[in-house]
Amino acid sequence: MSTELKSRVSAAQSALSEREFDSTTLLLAACFVPMFVFFLVVWVIPIIYALGMSLFSAPVRNPEFVGLGNYTALLGSAEFWGFLWNSIVYAVATTGLSLVIGLGLALVINQKIRGGDALRTLMIFPYLLPTLVVIFMWKFILDPNIGILNQFLVDAGFIDSPIAFFSTLEFAMPAVVITSVWKFASFAFFILLARLQAIDPDLYERARVEGATTWQAFRDITFPHLRGAILIILLVRGIWMFNKFDIIYLSTRGGPLQQTTTLPIRVYQIAFSEVNFGMATALAGIMFFLLALVAVVYFRAFAPEQEVA
Repeated sequence: MSTELKSRVSAAQSALSEREFDSTTLLLAACFVPMFVFFLVVWVIPIIYALGMSLFSAPVRNPEFVGLGNYTALLGSAEFWGFLWNSIVYAVATTGLSLVIGLGLALVINQKIRGGDALRTLMIFPYLLPTLVVIFMWKFILDPNIGILNQFLVDAGFIDSPIAFFSTLEFAMPAVVITSVWKFASFAFFILLARLQAIDPDLYERARVEGATTWQAFRDITFPHLRGAILIILLVRGIWMFNKFDIIYLSTRGGPLQQTTTLPIRVYQIAFSEVNFGMATALAGIMFFLLALVAVVYFRAFAPEQEVA
């Protein structure tokens, strides 16, 4: 009788565990299937479709299969490497300056200075402003006729005549970089400030007791704690700025004389000015593979997920 009772209890437990397994599986499916479908529709299918278009000379009107012809034509052209160089200069300059400025401001505000809370609140506004408003504001500041910067430089005797910053070969890229840094430096600022505030103050107190200087405290305590956040900022912000289109297009249209034409600007020009969607998607494909390669090398070399953890 006891054996029969045990078998019934075991059977009931098995049935209960099967029901729990079924409910868990159903819950997981209900959570992940919509996510998978969304990922497939929004990301995978468009990429495959774009890469497929890049294999044709005129994929919309008269499709003619050319294989890797679009890719070889782009990689063999001198202008492609010039546009790639512009993209690298813009991405590196904006990301580097945003990181340095964001880190400097985060270190200052983390010291609990007077007015720090107000400055921290003000730092969010450039990031929240629409790009069009930012471009309009900086075009006004740098305008050669009514711009306040030109007026100050002329009055102070630094220059003899006003400079059209967005329209000259020497200053177009720096002007675009400054505009971008002003808008996006707060991204690095808030990430680094949050990481700074998570550092145990006792570590600095012990360092002071042992006679460590400010630089030694930064080198041995602050920077190791910030390293993971800095690596993430470099990757994410670098990719965003490499792909950035709106600020450059609204400020210079890629000019003067293609001085600020980056790869995203060139993709737009090929697709909508030259109406060559095959070549445009091939250039976008090259950008995709370049960034994927950079991301793989980056994660292999630095392992930022371990730093954050």
